[in-house]
Amino acid sequence: MTDTVTAMSSPSTPPLSRGGERVRRVKASLRRLQRRVYRIFAKVVYRKVVMCRLEPDQSIIDFLMAMPLEPCSPTLSIEVLGPDRYHEVLGSSPQLSAADLAHFDKQESVCVVASEAGLIVGSVWFTHGEVYVSDLGRTVHVPAHERYSGRAYVHPDFRGQMLMQHLGHAHRKLQPGMRMWNLVYASNSNVLAALNKIELNLTGRFSTTFILGMRFAKDEEFYPRPLAEVSTI
Repeated sequence: MTDTVTAMSSPSTPPLSRGGERVRRVKASLRRLQRRVYRIFAKVVYRKVVMCRLEPDQSIIDFLMAMPLEPCSPTLSIEVLGPDRYHEVLGSSPQLSAADLAHFDKQESVCVVASEAGLIVGSVWFTHGEVYVSDLGRTVHVPAHERYSGRAYVHPDFRGQMLMQHLGHAHRKLQPGMRMWNLVYASNSNVLAALNKIELNLTGRFSTTFILGMRFAKDEEFYPRPLAEVSTI
């Protein structure tokens, strides 16, 4: 008798009613619709892209140059290519076209590459002048005494070997007096947190606001200020 009472006093949870299931499906559909409307709004009506220019303090550059790098694979070779050898990079990176090479040539750019058995497996470009940034939908000006690092690519089979550090180190040895800077997404909090740890300075902010197909650009230059001191970028 006791067992019977116990079983009756602990009924299993009743299955979700048809009405409750219908409500759940409607809510899920509304959430999907909301996300779709937001994407359309961001694409057609209003969208703002902000990128930041960050650069290390000279003491950090000196430290990095003096710090020994982990040796890369003995089968890899690193070299700097000038305009007469730009064509060798074409086809090794999905981010590069023949039109890009012609543009780099006008800017007196250099390309640092890593090769194995004669095949380029990693590359990064250092350029200046009017540099087109596709996400901003426009160009940003990099002075002649500075260099913008971009179009970096490493073949998937060779990632995780710190190739980018070796390529950047090779360029700093080639042009040690150049002031280097990169564009970093202001919305990428993880990257900014990592950069904050190595005490990078914020020196510029570039934005493009898209409203109903029209573009409004704004560029800001700063005296170098520690990224940690900037409450919002």
